[in-house]
Amino acid sequence: MDTLTHALSGLLAARAGERAVAALPPRRRALLVGAAAAFPDIDYALFVLVPADFLNLHRGPTHSLLLLPLWAALLALPAARLLAVRWRDCVGPCALGLAMHLAGDLVTVYGTQLFYPLSAHPFALGISFDFNPWLAALVGLGCLATCGRQPRRAAATALAAAVLVLAAQGALRQQALAAVDAGGGEEALALPQPFSPFAWQLVGIADGRYRLAQWTFPGTVPPVWQAVAHPEGEASALVREAWAQPVLAPFRRFAQLPALYRVDRRDGEDCVWFQDLRYRFPGRLPTFRQGVCRAGEAVGWRPYRLSYFSDDERQPL
Repeated sequence: MDTLTHALSGLLAARAGERAVAALPPRRRALLVGAAAAFPDIDYALFVLVPADFLNLHRGPTHSLLLLPLWAALLALPAARLLAVRWRDCVGPCALGLAMHLAGDLVTVYGTQLFYPLSAHPFALGISFDFNPWLAALVGLGCLATCGRQPRRAAATALAAAVLVLAAQGALRQQALAAVDAGGGEEALALPQPFSPFAWQLVGIADGRYRLAQWTFPGTVPPVWQAVAHPEGEASALVREAWAQPVLAPFRRFAQLPALYRVDRRDGEDCVWFQDLRYRFPGRLPTFRQGVCRAGEAVGWRPYRLSYFSDDERQPL
């Protein structure tokens, strides 16, 4: 979920849980919870500090359920000084904001590492795309409604509506999974697509190969399937060699559905690019594309990433 929606959902949770007697005035408490709900995404700074392993560290340390009490206690220190209240009066609101952030990321495909540092496993319900404009609009309208005469009721209603939207997307996911018609030990996945809650990518996985199709509710037309190989199953020895390079180890840990994106061979240089099929969208550039390049077989492979908004601009890792 995007950072702004996180912050606004925290603000809604604060307004919905207002009490008549509280150490913090309602609006200040709401702002504190909203700020705490945005805080975990401070780990975007890791993109500059450790770009090669950013995809694994993002939604790690600052997104851990185990570390939530620590972060709440630390955030409460400057908040108490800024708001001129006791430290313990700020710990609860900070914890609420952090919990709302974790819940928002849990419903996405990217997921969140709830048990970091004991485990780096990304828990993900996969019922919503990472940026959900419909959910963002609903949360934003709910925040505007809290400016009225009954802020608590408006916030509670908006949160309930958001839960219903996510539940509906969960039901759509089950219908999409039924369209995969998996058999023979095949694993079936249904991945939400950006900008529409009714569009899903179907994935069948078996014997190191994928089959992909697009499905849109109500799905009256049978899906058209496309076969895609895992990098280790590619016919090209160049692709298999590139995929096995140690410098790509961080991307191999991140990509749950790795596949070849393309091979560039020009000006005496070979570049092999890979993608994660969880972020492959019809008519749009895939989000995460990393690869390796070398200028001749005698030269070692060097890791790069393709820019998010370009199909040619590469950045060293």
